[in-house]
Amino acid sequence: MQESIFLLLVFIYAATITSFIWLAVERLPHQLKWVDNPVSDITIWSPGSKCNNCGEKIRWYYLIPVLGYFLCRGECGYCHAKVPVRYPLTEFICGVCCVIIFVFWGDRLYDAVIVSLLFLCLVFLALIDLRENWLPACVTYPLFWAGMITPGFASSDDKIFGAFAGFLIMYISMKLVSALRKEDVFAGGDIALATAAGAWLGIDKMPFFLILSSFIFILYSLPARLRGQVFVPMGPALSASFFICLVYH
Repeated sequence: MQESIFLLLVFIYAATITSFIWLAVERLPHQLKWVDNPVSDITIWSPGSKCNNCGEKIRWYYLIPVLGYFLCRGECGYCHAKVPVRYPLTEFICGVCCVIIFVFWGDRLYDAVIVSLLFLCLVFLALIDLRENWLPACVTYPLFWAGMITPGFASSDDKIFGAFAGFLIMYISMKLVSALRKEDVFAGGDIALATAAGAWLGIDKMPFFLILSSFIFILYSLPARLRGQVFVPMGPALSASFFICLVYH
């Protein structure tokens, strides 16, 4: 009984953070002036959530993760514009994934907390890269330093060499691809994320991480290219590979 209540709380905590993740994905590019013509008064903290269609403030109980979508019947209470199902779906999936993490890690509560937070951070990076083609340094840099100082996943020497390998291989790869294609494909955010992955995973995991990242990227980039999409973000592939390698540990 106690374990069930605990896992329910884990689900609520993960779904709530995921709800905030979606807000950050939509607002951070404006706050940090990444987008053209950013809205000057928007931050990740204020103003309160509003309908994207009519601008009316959303009632607090409609903001409850997952449940709020069903309370409002999937539409704005004022203009009846449809609420995208991606919001409750992502909240539910992330909640379930974090519950699985806590079940999988069993009595290692410290590891479960770290891995679940890292998972949610990678979800944020994947989503914002898909939406904005951007991996913000305000997230990737702290992620790197967190990997360097967090014990238990790799030795200090492995972390240093892993981070260096992630940086160097991604940097050289992008320079070579840019030269071969005669166009700039250099992405500093991807390099920063690969460096952060090296700091968490250590040098031993980096070959598998880089190969798996490339494989995942090919899986979704080829169809996108065939559809005529010019730029395909690599952040989701790096994030997925990062987490898989961490769990494999």
